[in-house]
Order: sequence, then structure tokens, then C-alpha cells
Amino acid sequence: MPSITEVSKSLADHGQTLKEWSTAVVRPLARAADEQHAPPANWKDIVASCPVPLSSQSEEKAPYNDGYWVGRGVEYENIAYGDVWLQPLLGGGLGCVVVDSMGTEAQVERWGTKSVARNGWMSSFALTEPGFGSDTSRVSTTATQDGDSWVLKGNKIYCSAGADSDYVTVFATLDKNLGPTGITAFVVPIDTPGLIIAKANEDKLGLRSWVTSELLFDDCRVPLDHRLGSDSNGTLHERRSGRSGALGALSFNRPSMSAFAIGVAQAALDTTTELLLESRTGFAPHRWRTIEDEIATMNVSLERGRRTVYRAQRLVDAGNPDNAAAATAKAYAPRTCERLVRRCMQLLGPDGASTELLLEKWYRDLKIFDIFEGSGEIQRIVVGRKLMGRLVS
Repeated sequence: MPSITEVSKSLADHGQTLKEWSTAVVRPLARAADEQHAPPANWKDIVASCPVPLSSQSEEKAPYNDGYWVGRGVEYENIAYGDVWLQPLLGGGLGCVVVDSMGTEAQVERWGTKSVARNGWMSSFALTEPGFGSDTSRVSTTATQDGDSWVLKGNKIYCSAGADSDYVTVFATLDKNLGPTGITAFVVPIDTPGLIIAKANEDKLGLRSWVTSELLFDDCRVPLDHRLGSDSNGTLHERRSGRSGALGALSFNRPSMSAFAIGVAQAALDTTTELLLESRTGFAPHRWRTIEDEIATMNVSLERGRRTVYRAQRLVDAGNPDNAAAATAKAYAPRTCERLVRRCMQLLGPDGASTELLLEKWYRDLKIFDIFEGSGEIQRIVVGRKLMGRLVS
């Protein structure tokens, strides 16, 4: 077994195959996906052309033994190396991860990650509201029991894949006076009466082809067993509170988001390096040595981020998830990658901001990675509390 910050040769080879495929097949379609705010119409054929099985899409045994989450991180990085437009079309979304974290055995079997992969579903995660972002204790969407149903009322924004999902995992409060302990989660099929797609996709700076939806819940009624942790009689067998389940699911996925950022930044750095090498003769020797040193330093920074991802995900695979390890990966990589791509654009001069290259798109795409699924500022607080012995899971 590789060390906690490394991967096996079989997984590295798997990632290299994905990287070559993504560069050849996914990247040429990146600009069109950005301009059209939508993936190519034939995206299913593109996914089908992938030469190796993907952990998020198949129940087949992976060609490596590093673990599901470590493998997912490697896959995400190498797919993102081509471009990020494909990612939301590959996985089953984040809603199913919450089901795995909070659901009963029956609910996990019905809606969990394996079921989503088996059925080709997409799930989404509805937490953020117009009145709050990072402070999850301020959930104001309400859930009220009415006979054999729960009735949901409220508004959710920035729900990734919301309009395209088969079901949404919705966080709501049973009693606002209870604060975080009153929050729980519900599985709401997308065709449920009272679930209204107010806006299918936001007009965003980056990740334009990713669907980011606003959802309204207007007396949206679901059966008792759609509350995660409950059976059909409404009896609660909850393993984690709603707020804890939300943060736990994000904790699992945060390093994967960092892996995406690393893949984008590596692509930008490799593109920049190649272009600079082509014009090397135009630089004075001392200037070229400075550029070489800077490129080497940037590659080291990406490798450091990669190791934070592997460490966090290997702990999850070992059954010992560590919120601080996940926070370290999320706090370090996205912000580092954003600065790196900006510097690459500066090194290339006017070409760096040109639409002839993808660097300006990648820079726009990267801006959000430091914000969603837990902002970098919050993650640095988590790490600080861990170092001071004050972190509460």
C-alpha cells in the first residue's frame, strides 16, 4: 500500500490514460461549452468513449487498490486537465453522498451512491439560501410534519445540477429556535409537486456550462421515509444531525474539488511552459533562468496540493475521515491554483488573456473553487482550530 500522500503505479497509470483522453477529446470542446453555457449535445457519446472505467459511473472493480475516494481524486484531476465542463456529467452529484452519510440502510440502498451509479441518476444538494452562505446554522427552509407527509417551504440557490437532477437532498429546519440541531435533510424527487425550478442556470463568471439552479419549495410534500434517517412510519434512526451530515458530505468531497483545481492549474502551467519554450531564444539567459525557477516552484506547489488531497482521501477510505485534513486540501489548493494561473497569464503577456488560448477561461473557472463547498477562509479557521486543539467534529 502506498504511503498516505502517494498513489500506486496502477492508479497513476489509470490517471495518465484519463489525462491523455481528456486532453484529446474534452479540451477541444471547452470553448464552445463556455460560450454556449451548456455541454455539447453529444456529451453521452463523449463519456462512452472514455477508455477506462470511472469510479463515479461504474460498480465494476477499479483497476487499482488505493480506495474509492483516492481514486476519485486522481480521476477528477486528470479529467479536469482537459477541461472541467465534463465533470458534473460524470458523477452522481453530491446529494447521494449525503444519503450515504445520513440515511438508513434502506435509504442508502434506494438513493445512495451505488444506486445512483447503477441507475445513471444525478443527485443534487440544496443547502445555500439567499440569506446565508457559509453559516449553515441559518437554514430557514422549513419542514413541518402533516400526517404521513413532510411539507417543505423555502428557497434554495446555487444548487449544482439542481434542474438536471433526479432528486434533490434538501436541508430544512424543524424549528428555527433549535439552531443547528433543528436541521435535517430530505430526499425530494425532482418531479415532486411543489418543487419549482425558479431558475435553471445562473449566468456565472466561470463554470458556465455547469447547471447552477434556484429552487423553490412551495408546500412541497414528501412521504415520511424521505427524511434521511427515518423509516416509513416516521421513526427516526438518524446517525447524524442534518447540519453534521451536510458538513460531513462536503468534507468527503472537498478534496475532490481541490483535485479539480489542481488539474486545471497543471494544464495551464503545462500550456504556458510549452509556449515559453517555443520562444526561449527571445529571452536573455538570466531572464530565462528566472522563468525556469518560477515554473519549477509552481510545479512543486501543485505537487504539495496533490499530496494534501491524497492524504485527506486516504483517511476517508480507511474509515477515519478527518475534517481538518479535508480542510487543509480545500484551503490550500484552489487559492494556490488561482494565483498560479494568473501568473501564467502574466508570463504569456497579451496571449495569456486571449481567447485563442484557454487560460483566461480556466482562470474564470477557478475563481469559484475557493468559495463553494466551504470557502477557503472557513477552511483555514478549521485548520487553525485543529492546531489549537479546539476543533469539534
